[in-house]
Amino acid sequence: MIFSVLSFLAFMMGNALSDSTYNGYEHPIWKLAAEQPEDKSYEVREYAAANWTSTGMQGHFGKDARKAAFWRLFNYIQGSNSAGSTMSMTVPVTQCISTGATIFDTKRTMSFYIPLKFQAEPPTPTNTDLCIEERLPMTAYVRTFSGYAEETDWWEHIYVLHADMLRNGVNTANIDLKSFLTAGYDSPFHLINRRNEVWLTTPLTPTTKTDA
Repeated sequence: MIFSVLSFLAFMMGNALSDSTYNGYEHPIWKLAAEQPEDKSYEVREYAAANWTSTGMQGHFGKDARKAAFWRLFNYIQGSNSAGSTMSMTVPVTQCISTGATIFDTKRTMSFYIPLKFQAEPPTPTNTDLCIEERLPMTAYVRTFSGYAEETDWWEHIYVLHADMLRNGVNTANIDLKSFLTAGYDSPFHLINRRNEVWLTTPLTPTTKTDA
């Protein structure tokens, strides 16, 4: 398994670690990279290897598809897994948007970060539309914005992030430009100071597994 206690402890020894929670919700461990843009238009983070539970978004990508994917994932943390374990909600809820050969081949995957307590041996989802995704350590270029994010907002901000990176001299040869991630941190009932992010990352090269 990619994630191990030893690798996690080694990562934790780095500097500038993020707080482990956001508004009381656990989130993946990351630290700020040594080099940050002078204009502070985005943030560069280094994420440790981690397990996520993921599900594809079938058909159209409207609100109904997002809700269906969210509830599949939510049922997993509510006990629909091989151990019958209940897990706390975590943040962010991410969507990986991957482009294909045509606009009709675009794929989306929604994911929940698995709490640290279950990282070493995440239980297997009972719903076969879900899988455990092991993400390798990655560098993420992150743009943060507020408000209720709609589809056009994600695309607008990912284009701005890319332009900011180029303006700051980032060599994008090692960046995955065929996909990007959206990250939402707040429930629909959180009305002010909402936190949304778009990420461009080094290749995720995730592996999926059906056995815990």
